Amino acid sequence: MAAASSSGAYAQEADESADAAEDGNVIIVTARSRAEDIQDVPLAITAFGEEDIERRGLQELDDVARFTPGFSFEDFSGGFAQPVIRGQATSRVTALESNVSTFFDGVYIPRSWAVDIGTAAVQRVEIVKGPQSARYGRNAFSGAINYVPRKASIDDGISGEIEGTVGIDERYDISAFLNFSVSDNFALAGSYSRSSYDGSWENSHPFADLDLPDPATTGNIGGWDNESLSVSAIVELSPAVSIEASYHYFDVQNEARASRYIGDSVGGIIDPSTVSATNNGLQPVTNCGATRFFAFSPLICGEFPEPGDTAIVDPRSFATDAQTGIFRAAFNAEITDELQFNYTFANINGDVNIGTSGEPDPINCGTLVGPAGGFAPLCNFQQTPVGDINYDSHEARLTYDNGSIRAAVGGFLSDGLDRNRFASLNIAPITDPGNVAPVIGTPVPNFNFSPGPFNILLANEETETEVVSVFGELYWTSSDGRLTIGAEGRYSETEITAIDNRRNITLNETFTFFTPRVTVDYELTPDVLLFASAARGAKAGGFNVTARQEADNTFDPEFNWTYELGAKTSLLNGDLTLNASLFYTDWSDIQINAADEDPANPGDPNVPSITLNLGNAEVYGIELATRYQATDNLSFDATLSHSEGTYANGTFDSRFSRGAPGLTAPCDNVVCSTDGDISGNEIERAAPTQASFGAQWDGEFGDNIGYFIRGDASWQSDFFADSANLSIIPSRFLVNGSAGVSFDNISVRVWVRNLLDKKYVSNAFVVLLPFGNTYGTFFGERRSAGVTAKVEF
Repeated sequence: MAAASSSGAYAQEADESADAAEDGNVIIVTARSRAEDIQDVPLAITAFGEEDIERRGLQELDDVARFTPGFSFEDFSGGFAQPVIRGQATSRVTALESNVSTFFDGVYIPRSWAVDIGTAAVQRVEIVKGPQSARYGRNAFSGAINYVPRKASIDDGISGEIEGTVGIDERYDISAFLNFSVSDNFALAGSYSRSSYDGSWENSHPFADLDLPDPATTGNIGGWDNESLSVSAIVELSPAVSIEASYHYFDVQNEARASRYIGDSVGGIIDPSTVSATNNGLQPVTNCGATRFFAFSPLICGEFPEPGDTAIVDPRSFATDAQTGIFRAAFNAEITDELQFNYTFANINGDVNIGTSGEPDPINCGTLVGPAGGFAPLCNFQQTPVGDINYDSHEARLTYDNGSIRAAVGGFLSDGLDRNRFASLNIAPITDPGNVAPVIGTPVPNFNFSPGPFNILLANEETETEVVSVFGELYWTSSDGRLTIGAEGRYSETEITAIDNRRNITLNETFTFFTPRVTVDYELTPDVLLFASAARGAKAGGFNVTARQEADNTFDPEFNWTYELGAKTSLLNGDLTLNASLFYTDWSDIQINAADEDPANPGDPNVPSITLNLGNAEVYGIELATRYQATDNLSFDATLSHSEGTYANGTFDSRFSRGAPGLTAPCDNVVCSTDGDISGNEIERAAPTQASFGAQWDGEFGDNIGYFIRGDASWQSDFFADSANLSIIPSRFLVNGSAGVSFDNISVRVWVRNLLDKKYVSNAFVVLLPFGNTYGTFFGERRSAGVTAKVEF
C-alpha cells in the first residue's frame, strides 16, 4: 500500500500535544477518528499540513496528487472529476459514484463535481489508501480523501491572519481567518477567501474576449472566480462535554479547461502525429496495420499529440458553476476516563450547472450537426450535470479505551436526494459579437430546455439514497505496547430509488454488504513499526432505467479485497523517515459501460449504453516515501510508487465491439478485438509509475528574519487512455519553486508553478459511438507565478 507519510509535511496542528508541538517533524492525522502521530498509524496515509500546502503551492487535488504516491486526480473540465487511488480508476467517467470517497471535516461529499474545493482555510488534507469501507462507509472502495478545515479553538485566544496574492495572468487572491475566544469555554471563528484568475492558456478563438454573462470563458482559458466562507463555534459545557458547530460555503466558478477534441465521422484510424492544433484530428489515416473497408469509428493509436502554443475553446463553454454548503454539528462527552460518546449531524446541499463544448472545430462547428443534409453547422454543448443535492447524515459512536483494549460501536444513517438533467444543446457558431443567440433552444449556460430537432434531453433523473450502517472495531495491545491486533467491520444497507422523469419510470433496490478489515502491527523497535492488513471494499450498484430487458435494470455492487504489508521507520534520531508498503488488490464485478443489445436485432450499433458487471481485475504495487533532515538548514523529501493493474480473463468492453466488424465496429481483430475482449490489458487512466523530489533550505538573517528556498519536481509515466490500450497519455515532468522571508508576524513568499512551462496532456476520455468517435484531451496548467504576503496576529 501507499507509503504513509507525505515527506515534508511538518506543519503543526491545533490538536497536537505540547510535547509533539516541540518536534517540527510530527504530523498529526485523524484518519481513525482520533488525533495520532502519522508514524503510529498502521495505515497508508499521506498528509499535507498548512505549511506544506503553502510552500509546495498546493491549490487543488491535482497538485496534491503530484506528491502523493499511488494517487492521481482526473479533471475532465466539468462534473466528472475522478480521484484515482492505486490504479483503480472508475471505469465509467460519467458515473455518479466514484471509487474514492471524499470527506470534508468527516462529512461525505456525494458527487464528484463538489470534491475539488481547493485549499483555502484548510488545515490539512489527508489521503488514506486502500479500502476504507469498514471505517468510512459509503464507496470508500479504494481509499478516501479528507479535508480538515480550520475551525474555532478555545486555546488560540484572539488570533488570525490576512493573506493576499498577486500574480501573472490577472491572479488576485484575498483571504482572512479570525479566531475569537469569548471566554475560557467558548470560541468563535470565521474565514473568507476569494480567488480570481484569467487562466494560463491563450484562447485562439476569434471571439475569446467577448464579454459574455457568467458563467463563460472570457480571455484566457482555465481561469476561475471562486469564493468561500465559513463560521464555526465551540463551547465546553464542562471539562468533559463539548458542542461544536460549523458551516462552510463554496461558490465555484471555473472556466473551461484548455482542451482539444479529436474526432470525425469519415472513418479510419487516426495517427496522432498528423493531429495539429489547426486540423484538430479531422484527417484520419491508417497507422496500426489494420485493414478497414468502411467505418464511422476512427481510433487513436499511440501517444496523444503535444499541445500547441495556444488552445481553442468556445467562450460560451464553462467547466463549473456550483454552490455547496456544508453544515456540521457534533456533541462529544467523556463519560469516564475510558468511555466516550460522540454524535454528529451533518447536511450537505448544493447546486451545479456545467456546460462544455466537445467540438473538434470550436470555431466553425458542425461536426455533429450540419452541414450534411442541408443544415447549417451548429455547435454542440453537453450540459451536464445540471441539478442539486441535499443529504442529511447522523452518526453516533461509543468508544472504550483503557490502553490495552480499544473498542467502538456505532451507527450511521444518511438520507439524500440528487437531481440531475443532461441535455445535448446545439446552437449557432459565433459570427457576430453583437448577436450571440441560439438557433433553437436556449443558449448555454441557462437550462430552460426547449426541445427541437437538434436539442435532446438525454436525462432528467432523481436519485434518492438511504444508507443505514452499523459498525464496530476491537483492538488489543500487548502489555509491552509493541503488538496490536485489530478488527473492524461495517454492515450497510443502501437503498437507492431511481426516478426517470422522462419515461415516468421508478426503480428501487436495496444493496447490502459487510466490509471487514483486519490489521496487525508490531513495534520492532521504538523507531520501526511493521504492519499488515486485509480489507474488503464495496461500492453500491445502480440502475439502467433505459434497459430493454428487465434483467438489466439493475447492476450489482463492485467489490475488492486488498492485502498489504508495510513499514514506517524513523531513523537518525528522527532526521530520516522512510516508509514503504506493498499491496495486492483483487477487484471483482467491475461496472463497465455496455451496449444495450436488442435480442431481435443483435449487433445493432445504434443501441444506447447501459452499465453491467462485466469483469474482474488485479492490481499490485509498491509505494515509498522518505524525508531526510540533512542539516539544520537543508532537508530533502521524495516519493516513488509503481503499480501493475490488469484486467482478468473474460473481461469485455462492448464499446469496442458495437456494430459489424470491418464496417461500423471500431475494432477489426488487428488493433483490438472485435468482441471487446480486454483480458490482460492494463487498466486505463492510471499512471503505473509516479515519483517526486523536493529540497528545502531554511535559514536566518540576523536574529529575527527567517527565510526559505524550496524546489519541487514530479514525474509520472505514460499510461493508456482506453481499455483497449490504444491511445496513450504521454509522461510528464513538472517543476515548482518558491522562496520567502518572514519577520515578526509578516511573511512574503514568491512562487512559480510549472517553472519550465511544460505543455502536456493531463488526461483524456474516449467516447465511442456508431456515428463517430471522439477523444477529449485536456491540458495541464502552464507556467504561473505570483507573490503572496501574509500578516498573522
